[in-house]
Amino acid sequence: MKQKQVKLKWVEERKDFLQKQDVMIFTGFQGLTVKEVTDLRQKLSDFNAKMEVVKNRLFEKAFGGENFSKVSNFFTGPTAVIYSEESVFPEVCKILVDFAKENELFEIRGGYLKPEKVLLNEEVKEIAKIPDKNTLIAMFIGAAQAPIYNFHHILKMLLSRIVFVLKAIGEKKEG
Repeated sequence: MKQKQVKLKWVEERKDFLQKQDVMIFTGFQGLTVKEVTDLRQKLSDFNAKMEVVKNRLFEKAFGGENFSKVSNFFTGPTAVIYSEESVFPEVCKILVDFAKENELFEIRGGYLKPEKVLLNEEVKEIAKIPDKNTLIAMFIGAAQAPIYNFHHILKMLLSRIVFVLKAIGEKKEG
C-alpha cells in the first residue's frame, strides 16, 4: 500500500512539473553504462537540461491520457525524458545527436514542444543542425553590415576617382 502512495505522489508532483516544461525529448538508453549516462547528464546540465528515467505507465498518468496518446509510440521499453528550456533547445538537440553518434545503443525517439507539437526523431536531428544563438547573432550582424560596407566602399571608390581626375587635370595644366 505504501508503494502505491509513493507512486501516486510522484504522479501528482510530475503533473505540475510537466505543465511547466517547454520541451521534452524522449530517448531510449538501454545498454548504456552508468558512466555514459553520467557523462550525458553532465553535458546536459551545462545547458540547464535534465535527464530523468521514467516508468512509462506512471509518466502516462502524469502527462495526461489524451495528450499522451500523441507521444505514446515513443514509450517502448526503458525511456528517459530530457527536459529543457526552449531557449537552449537546439543546443540540447546537438548534444543528444552527437551522443547518439558516439553511442549506438542510445536512441532519440522524438520530442514534445508546447503547445502540443510532437517532434519525430528526424525533426530533432534537423533542429540540431541550427546554429547556436551566438553564431546566429554574428551571422545577422554580418548580413546587416554588408550593405553598409558595400555602400561605403562604393563612395570611397567614387571619391578616389574624383581625386584621380583632379590630379590628372592638375598635372595636365602644369605640363
